[in-house]
Amino acid sequence: MQNTIKIPTIAWGIAALVFFPFFVPNSYNISLFGIRFLPAILFAYVAYRTYKNGLPAGASPEERATARHQAFAAVVLSLISVTLGIGFGLIRPPNFKSVMPSVAGIEGKYRDPNGSTVEFLGDGTAVIVMHGQQAIWKWSSYEGNRLKLEPDSGMIGVSSAMCDYQLNGSNLRVTGCEYAMQLTRF
Repeated sequence: MQNTIKIPTIAWGIAALVFFPFFVPNSYNISLFGIRFLPAILFAYVAYRTYKNGLPAGASPEERATARHQAFAAVVLSLISVTLGIGFGLIRPPNFKSVMPSVAGIEGKYRDPNGSTVEFLGDGTAVIVMHGQQAIWKWSSYEGNRLKLEPDSGMIGVSSAMCDYQLNGSNLRVTGCEYAMQLTRF
């Protein structure tokens, strides 16, 4: 049955859609795009090949067993890839915090209503620009949506704080400390 949709075709097609870069979180860079795009292309190609090179009408039991094994491999590889993708923060379902502590959902650049900006970098640095003045902070996130903010050593008279944060789509709300902010990702 060549040129027909079969279980392996569907499984590999779903794997391709899961990794397609349109499902990348709001802020991503070209590296993350490439990491997502390459498996999507690979899985789409395998789906196409299973569609074009299907079993002939009188396939032997060995050929049918091979097709079942390919379908099983597609499903298992998809599940493992999605699990690893979630674990490494490459795939973030809504309201899911990555299991890797080094990958924080709040990474990105934000603006408050007054025009000040805050950029949370992946290395734990936060760059805050207010009224044309730039300040470097350190940040780290903890369980329970807790955010620790520490000023750079050169900042005198400014203390560290442990805050709560809530991330809803592109909105980041920091509360429970003297550095409360309402930010929007841009």
